[in-house]
Amino acid sequence: MATDIQWWARLAGEIRAAGRGDVPVEAPLRAVRDKLGFDCAALVASGSPQSGGNTHTAVVNLDYPAEALAYITTTYSRTCPVHRLAVRRGTPVRFVDVPFDIRETRSYRDVILPNDFREGLTLPLAPPAAGATIPGFVAMSSSHATPLDDESCLALTMLSHDLAGLIDPGAEADDAVAEVVLWIAQDLVEVRAGGLDRLPLTRTELRLAVQFAVAGTGGLIGFHHRAADGTWWRVHTVRRPDAVLVRIGRAPALGRLTSRELDVVGLVARGWPNERISQALGIAVRTVRSHVESSLIKLDCPNRTALARTAFERKFDTLCALRAANL
Repeated sequence: MATDIQWWARLAGEIRAAGRGDVPVEAPLRAVRDKLGFDCAALVASGSPQSGGNTHTAVVNLDYPAEALAYITTTYSRTCPVHRLAVRRGTPVRFVDVPFDIRETRSYRDVILPNDFREGLTLPLAPPAAGATIPGFVAMSSSHATPLDDESCLALTMLSHDLAGLIDPGAEADDAVAEVVLWIAQDLVEVRAGGLDRLPLTRTELRLAVQFAVAGTGGLIGFHHRAADGTWWRVHTVRRPDAVLVRIGRAPALGRLTSRELDVVGLVARGWPNERISQALGIAVRTVRSHVESSLIKLDCPNRTALARTAFERKFDTLCALRAANL
């Protein structure tokens, strides 16, 4: 084996820590690339089931040129026979493993030859459950012609399930995929997935969400947020010993509810009467009543009790409702 067993054990721990969101996801991938002698590495996520899994996104890119990365996430992952071979086998595939002349492939002409790559590896990531779609893969390339040894390939295969966790750090079993994952400790904000340019919350709203997570029982809160462009987002925060992990992903339209209706529904779910909701939100009682009646119709609920139950079951809450409940 190219590296000792202690290194692999440390790597496994770092991968799992990154999968929890405790360290940046690129850290273990960089360790793999550097220790195993590759020049470039990328962690690529497959598309959603709604897209048929045909779209791929680079979660981490370590030194692949932009043109090469664009090819890997499009043509390579869709049509290249090398990628299909790796997915079919479910194990790493090196150039040396390919049972046909790789020089006859488009991947060779468009990426391997122009970048002077002489060896490489595609590692399909183990799906979270039997029968599930392959969540993505790791691609690595090198300018030297020495293939990775068999023992290291086996070790990577054994770690593929944990590596799959890097695609959506901090996710629990029933969580929707997050587009942005942040690790926040006091005034320090570290990106674990996505980017701050995709953040639908203002800094003030994000700070409030973290404060509620720190102060809340169990350190876990979740709420919906409607961005300025009308897109609904689901925000989920988890308190950690020294930080708060914030996961943000797109949410379906919530029964055509408006932002203010959802504020009201979130407080109805807490058992608040209209008068208290009116005072907390600074709106008239008749306006609260109108929002409740509209929400009953939109969510097909026969009465206020059913509305509260539906809100609780579907986790309808907002930052505004949380703020009012924590005053």
